[in-house]
Amino acid sequence: MDVTWGIGAEEIAWGGMIAIYLFLAGVAGGAFLTASLTDLFNKNQYSKVIRSGAYIAPLTIIFGLLLLVVDLGKPFSFWKLLLYVNFKSVMSIGVFIISVFSALSVVYGFLVWQKSTAERKLRQTSANAQVAATTSSKGLQALRKPVAAVGVLFSIGTATYTGFLLSAITTNNFWHTAFLGLESIPFLPILFLVSATSTGLAATLIGAVKCCDLTPYKKIDMVLIILEIILISILYLTADPIFFTGSMATLFWLGVVTVGLIVPLFLSIYGVSKHKNIVLPVCGMVVIGGLCLRYFVVFTGQLF
Repeated sequence: MDVTWGIGAEEIAWGGMIAIYLFLAGVAGGAFLTASLTDLFNKNQYSKVIRSGAYIAPLTIIFGLLLLVVDLGKPFSFWKLLLYVNFKSVMSIGVFIISVFSALSVVYGFLVWQKSTAERKLRQTSANAQVAATTSSKGLQALRKPVAAVGVLFSIGTATYTGFLLSAITTNNFWHTAFLGLESIPFLPILFLVSATSTGLAATLIGAVKCCDLTPYKKIDMVLIILEIILISILYLTADPIFFTGSMATLFWLGVVTVGLIVPLFLSIYGVSKHKNIVLPVCGMVVIGGLCLRYFVVFTGQLF
């Protein structure tokens, strides 16, 4: 018996809302990662990227948690998981990680909003906007980068936790697939981390589409897409072929592989080489592909 809600693995039946929750948790983790790392290592060159990721993260994780609570059917018992961390339960540990991440994302989003609002007001009232804007770093703003730094760890934990949650069901041959045959290394956390980073980055770029030159981010997403293609190929070669047949085959080959990976990769290569701004179609397809991947993994694991 897996220690989640006290039910056996054979009784678990997760549907569409769980797939959406896994997807939203990944987007939140990837968006926060994008915003926080930009904030920590850039000098305000990509402020719109920071704002986009900082606002997307709390919205998506909170909405995802609401879906999870409703789908589990025990909304009034959920608080117990927040107060009591059972280190034998993947879900209990994961809820703790996501709870801390949710709090950090809300605080970070507020601090980014506060900084943006203060700078906008100062620019409208000060003759020397560049100097005046620096006053916004006082007070609560001193916490912004420390919160971003700590949040990086919890955003990675949030992105990988959803993969660990499924991998913990040892009776499920698809979810419990090992990475390159190494039983001690589950495959899904690695795949979900790369996918979450890619979809979170893509969602952030959609929100910052009118920003300055986004080429560095486009190149990063190209690398992530290539890594995901490699991981998907490994999964295809490692798992039983039956998992890629039947009713979910179209979703995998069309939604995950074609729409989510191959087409965005070629469009990204074309856009970067020709200096074309095709952020919206590329990032939109990456996000759709990430959602299709969660649906495929969740449902395929329960069909066979």
